[in-house]
Amino acid sequence: MIWHGQLVLTLARTEGETGRLLGSCFPINSEYLATAFHVTQGNDRNLVASFPAISNISDYQDTSIGYFNGNSVKIVASDPIRDLCLLKIPDDWSATIPYRIGGTDTLHPGSEVDVYGYPHMEFGRRVMTLQRSHVGAKVLLSNQGIKSKHVVVNSHLRPGQSGGPIFDAHTGTLCAVAIGSYAPSTSGSIIVAGVDPTTLHQTGHAVSAEYLEGMIP
Repeated sequence: MIWHGQLVLTLARTEGETGRLLGSCFPINSEYLATAFHVTQGNDRNLVASFPAISNISDYQDTSIGYFNGNSVKIVASDPIRDLCLLKIPDDWSATIPYRIGGTDTLHPGSEVDVYGYPHMEFGRRVMTLQRSHVGAKVLLSNQGIKSKHVVVNSHLRPGQSGGPIFDAHTGTLCAVAIGSYAPSTSGSIIVAGVDPTTLHQTGHAVSAEYLEGMIP
């Protein structure tokens, strides 16, 4: 099994002596991290990235650990149309990337994919989680007249997984970036225990990773 979980980081915004967890991010080369634009909201004030607490797929993650050490990161490129953002890796970090950037063209409905991220993040749990899923559909989504390639994966994506990587399960190629669960544009919606009930379906959207290469400064 190809495992990339040791390279999937958390993003947080420090607030005094505490931090508010925001979403997931991951390196695309030795200089830059990628995440979803909506995770950062285009603001890198007090933004920090932290490596996962485990380095081996067989390790147990201690949920009682309520703190983490993060390093300051800065935004270097943003694409709000496709909901993508690049961050500069801190100078004292080194990263060896064991995967290549691909895209969604090679996927098809039924393709197996690995989704990495932190689905319990909004509850303060920083547990790196791998979900083996399948592509359910390939779609073009339009934003401000620009159509972008996306896939629908057959897993419910939580906010903490936003910005996390999605890999082809058989080749290990980075194929997409998790964006979130589809929610229809309706008025009068309600939030129950922090959850929008319209997102409670077993699917999630991810944008093709091919757009990341065009954002590299």
